[in-house]
Amino acid sequence: MQVNIENPSALRRKMTIELGPDEIGHELNRAYGELRRNVALKGFRPGRAPQKLLERFFGDQVRSDVIQKLVSEYTGKALEEHKLKPVAEPEIVTEEADLTKALRFSATFDIKPEVALKDYQGLRVQKPQIEVKEEELDAMIERIRERHAELKKVEDRTVVRDGDFALAEVEAVSDGKPLEGINKGQRLFQVSEQALQHGMYDVIGGAEVGKPVRKLKSYGPDYPRKELAGKDVEWHATVKEIYRREMPALDDEFAKDAGHSSLAEMREKVRADLMEHARDEAEARVRQGLLDLVIERNPIEVPESLTARELRALEYELTSSLEAGGVPHEQAEARAAEEREELRTRAEKRARSMLIVDALADQEGVEVADEEVADRIAKLVTQSGPDREQAAKLYAREEARAALKQSMRREKALDLLLSRAQVEEGATATV
Repeated sequence: MQVNIENPSALRRKMTIELGPDEIGHELNRAYGELRRNVALKGFRPGRAPQKLLERFFGDQVRSDVIQKLVSEYTGKALEEHKLKPVAEPEIVTEEADLTKALRFSATFDIKPEVALKDYQGLRVQKPQIEVKEEELDAMIERIRERHAELKKVEDRTVVRDGDFALAEVEAVSDGKPLEGINKGQRLFQVSEQALQHGMYDVIGGAEVGKPVRKLKSYGPDYPRKELAGKDVEWHATVKEIYRREMPALDDEFAKDAGHSSLAEMREKVRADLMEHARDEAEARVRQGLLDLVIERNPIEVPESLTARELRALEYELTSSLEAGGVPHEQAEARAAEEREELRTRAEKRARSMLIVDALADQEGVEVADEEVADRIAKLVTQSGPDREQAAKLYAREEARAALKQSMRREKALDLLLSRAQVEEGATATV
């Protein structure tokens, strides 16, 4: 193995690795030997198929698998040999893949900056006082009522109104053909401008049961829903039934259905939950305030690949959240693209925060024992309820346990920072 390392910048490294015929041949022989033991070819006993024949039928797949294995194995060996620790997965580029000659590839990555923290002892930070206002408590009770609401068929009118749920058959037609991927079929639609997108509110809102509605809508070439972009679309809709959401009465019976003994007991439990959430939020603000002070006093360069990784994570979090709220995938992605610069700023701050906290943990010798990780996993699995089995499978993976251990180490480092800070009472913050 020949290794050449270049330093394009202070934190970036480009490592070029070349493997000769001996290293490649050894792995090819191993791969074909394993294949020979497991493949059955007509006319040959198991384990007796000649390599030339195996190469003819399986050569491309074997070479691909061998390249992948050699790149992974020798990248790891070179990183360990040269004591380099990438902050994110290296970017691999294969430069020579004729295995009869050589395998040459490059791994480009960033390393952590060397950080020696200073001025992080005895910091002053304000902790907001918290209270739960009655209107916030009422709003939470109302949200619980909404979750227990029932849909009742409307019998005394036939015209769809705002706030209704309409069982309707909907089709989108362009150039005389139904649009693939956009037709809704028969389903229940919540009737509001926010819930009914792409102009469908104008189609279903105000419609009459049993009377077909046809409306033409035009969409610009940059419209985020690609199936509609640049098209004139005729929407066909027929409302079959109308439903209205009925909220339960705000009384003891409702409280019992929600798992409480009375409405008064329910209000106190919800108030306690809101207070606990507010305390957690106040604690998080204190920690972030302390961390911001340390960051301000210890400017560091953030590796680009680390910022890019956090940006991808934030974009995924945003699109997932929007889709969970009913926003179509294409619109969620378009929204993430619109907010990319703001997300990038947040990603860089998050990356910088992780580097600073990791440096603090290194400097103070913060460690997390395997027993602590096991206890946390047991707690997380128990709290997963019906998803316990899925959670257990997740934490059976080494990378998931390692990520959890790193997260716990950062928690400990922030706890240490907080224990040495001077926390003062600040202004009252309402829930």
